[in-house]
Amino acid sequence: MDLSVIIVSYNVRYFLELCLVSVRKAAEHIDCEVFVVDNNSADDSCTMVGRQFPEVKLIANSDNRGYSAANNQAIKLAAGHYILLLNPDTLIEEDTFIKCLSFMNGHPDAGAMGVRMINGKGKFLPESKRALPTPGTAFFKMSGLSFVFPRSKVFGRYHLGYLDSLKTTQADIISGAFMFLRREAVVRTGLFDETFFMYGEDIDYSYRLLKAGFNNYYFPEARIIHFKGESTKKGKLSVSVNFHKAMIIFVRKHFNNGKLSAVNIPVRLAIFFMAGLSILKRFLKSIFPPHSANLSVKSGKTVIVSDPEGYQRIIKLLNSTGNRNRIAGRVSISRGDSDKEVLGIINQIREVIKAGKIREVVFVSGQLKVSQIIDSMHLISDLNVSVRIASENEKFIVGSEFLRHPSVCF
Repeated sequence: MDLSVIIVSYNVRYFLELCLVSVRKAAEHIDCEVFVVDNNSADDSCTMVGRQFPEVKLIANSDNRGYSAANNQAIKLAAGHYILLLNPDTLIEEDTFIKCLSFMNGHPDAGAMGVRMINGKGKFLPESKRALPTPGTAFFKMSGLSFVFPRSKVFGRYHLGYLDSLKTTQADIISGAFMFLRREAVVRTGLFDETFFMYGEDIDYSYRLLKAGFNNYYFPEARIIHFKGESTKKGKLSVSVNFHKAMIIFVRKHFNNGKLSAVNIPVRLAIFFMAGLSILKRFLKSIFPPHSANLSVKSGKTVIVSDPEGYQRIIKLLNSTGNRNRIAGRVSISRGDSDKEVLGIINQIREVIKAGKIREVVFVSGQLKVSQIIDSMHLISDLNVSVRIASENEKFIVGSEFLRHPSVCF
């Protein structure tokens, strides 16, 4: 078998559905199996997978076992020559698997590879490529210096910000949101360290691959949308605690040599300082909650990129929830439109957005290829506009930090 895809899911039923649709399309021309390991979701995820994706091998846990342990469950069963660990809040391009298989076959030294990730607004995610978080690199990251000087070879090393994000390069750390692994490398390296419940497991595993004699690569010719963090938003303070706890575990495991060395004291201080700031920020948000992520009529109008039938179904969805007056109109496309034609249409939308008449763009995933949606999002990513993606059946709409009307999604 060419590939085993493993998706660990927790309470992201709608994002998971979109992800599985994109995986199904990408797997059309290869020998592929797909695992979903559900960590006791309470949102009908397992029922949805069983009903709509009968080909998926579902592992339904009775408790939340964490990311590492859930991945290990499926890795033990995987039969693929390659193994892809994929987040459920992602969309992959139709030729992603073909490109990745070709790259890995051509680079026998590669233990793992990652791809170019963009967020739900079309912006490049710098964690697509990272350096090993040595004590110095980790300190610059945790202290915020890497954010202030992102392109510095010294301060910006954590995200390798001084390297061209459009060029293939070796990268120490591959994101767990999309980690394409060689089976031989997994056999030699072993399973994920289950001490990492959530966060840090990809850093740890990437480093272990390097220590096992493999190289890791960043491959930007394959792209994904990563809505980022959808499965952790409900965790509140535990999210910050788990993240910074993972960083401490990693430093202790790989750089302490069994004792707290002087060089690691600044790293730990930075970790605890940033953890304190994160907790304080979340506490203040609980007292002074921000405005809802749902756009109101006052904040602007919505344009729907779809064919006539899809447009009518989206209108029906929005009308059923009292958003009728916000629709600015439809930009007509058809499934057969070329990439050039689609970008021409988006350029027209861009000019209307710049004129201040549009504040939200909704793409219907069944009307466009994921690659066309990514190109379109990139084209308007510098503008003050929200981007949403509707499901193929036009029953729900998702976006970064956003999930509209789950009650009408059945």
